[in-house]
Amino acid sequence: MNSTRTWITCLSLLIPGILSAAGNANRQEEQNIRIIMTEDAGAELQLEARQAPLAQVLNRIATQTGMRINYSVLPEGLVTATCVGPTVKQVLECLLAQKADLIFRYPSQTAKTDSPRQPPAEAWILGAKFDVNRTNPETCLSTEAQQQTMLKMNETKTHTFQIEPEPDKTDELVKMAKSENPAERAEAVGRLMAAGRKGDASVKEALEAALTDEDATVRVRALTSLSYREGSEAATAVREAIHDKDERVRLTAVGRAGDDVALLQQALTDEAEMVRKLAAIKLESISKTNVSQ
Repeated sequence: MNSTRTWITCLSLLIPGILSAAGNANRQEEQNIRIIMTEDAGAELQLEARQAPLAQVLNRIATQTGMRINYSVLPEGLVTATCVGPTVKQVLECLLAQKADLIFRYPSQTAKTDSPRQPPAEAWILGAKFDVNRTNPETCLSTEAQQQTMLKMNETKTHTFQIEPEPDKTDELVKMAKSENPAERAEAVGRLMAAGRKGDASVKEALEAALTDEDATVRVRALTSLSYREGSEAATAVREAIHDKDERVRLTAVGRAGDDVALLQQALTDEAEMVRKLAAIKLESISKTNVSQ
């Protein structure tokens, strides 16, 4: 590899799976997860995972780079991914197929110029929105690679793309959100974020109802989906979620708080360390933004 091949590629596939016993899992992890750090420009960090639990892949990244990775809820199943890029941040975005909220905390001396050997101090993964029942191939290319690809397409004139519209599954997902199976409810409310018809009252009602679901994973995904779809109109739901009994829901509320300083200050006294730390990071970011303006 050389400087003319600055690229990030990934092929991600999540399928339902069952973890094996601890000993077998450790051996399988060694076989199925490979991370290489090089000096090649644009390919400093290389990740390859084959049918491995996402939590194990993240753990290997954290172990090898020294960056702490925090998460609230991860999708179940096994992940297959190949990601190559110049920074840990870009490889994480590739691995997660850009379907999760990522927040990074940088040591002040790095000035946010992360690399595999000097990554952010911490990363937070919030509201991962994978659909474990579908193949989800993604190609993540840097701007340079995109330009090169488009140039080749224009030169050859042999590429034809036809995008098939996704079938509307709103009604099916709204019904599924009332399933007796909590895993099905969680999947439904997560998929409604993007797959639900825009402005459909039934979608909003389903997500609002899921905010009080007995299952914490359902509540996390409902809060994420509702805040994405409704924006500032979901502020009340986010403020109420900061009082949830489950740490993951409160962590999601902090992640979706935006510039709600009052909520973030309240979260500074949360009993959970992760909630307090994320609130402090977001408040610091807001403070720096205000100073720069």
